[in-house]
Amino acid sequence: MKTWITSDLHFGHNNIIKFCPKTRGHYRDVDHMNSDMIRLWNTSVGQDDLVYILGDVAFTSASQATAIMKSLAGNKILIHGNHDSKLIKDPGFQRCFKEIHTYLRLTYKKTLVILFHYPIYEWDQMHKGSVHCHGHLHGNDNGMPNTRALDVGFDATGQVVSDMDIIIKQALKGLIRNHHQKGE
Repeated sequence: MKTWITSDLHFGHNNIIKFCPKTRGHYRDVDHMNSDMIRLWNTSVGQDDLVYILGDVAFTSASQATAIMKSLAGNKILIHGNHDSKLIKDPGFQRCFKEIHTYLRLTYKKTLVILFHYPIYEWDQMHKGSVHCHGHLHGNDNGMPNTRALDVGFDATGQVVSDMDIIIKQALKGLIRNHHQKGE
C-alpha cells in the first residue's frame, strides 16, 4: 500500500482551466481535463492505496462529483475545502470517502503532519519540526518561505496525486520556525 496526497482538483470546474493555465491550459475543455486527471490518478494510485485529498475536489453537481470519485482508485480521506461544503452534505458523495475531516493531525512515519485545506501560519508543533500540508493557493506563495508548510495542490505540484513520502521529505528540508519568530 502506498500513500498519496493532493488538493484542489476542481473536477468539473470550467473556469479553472483559465485560472490556472500553467497546469491546466493544455486542456481543450472541462471534460478533457476531467478524463485526463482520472487517467493520471488511476495510472499512479492502486486499489489498496490511501489518498489524502485536502479539499476542493469538484465544482459540479453532487451526482457528477460522486461518479468521478467512484472512478478513482484507492481509499480516499477528505479534508474538505471551501468548494466542498455542498458536496459533503450529499450521502452518496460522503460514501466515496473512508473519512471526512475539517482538519487532521496524523503521524506519518514518525513525522507529525497537519493536514488542512488552508495554509496555517502557526500550526501544531511547528516549533518542534512538524509538517503542514495544505492546498487552496493553487501554487501561489503561502507567505511562509523556507518553512515546513507545503502546498500539495495539483496546481502547485503539477501532479494529480503526489507521493506522500516525497512530499514529507521535501517539507522536512524547510526550517523549523519558532512560535514567537517575527517574519522570515
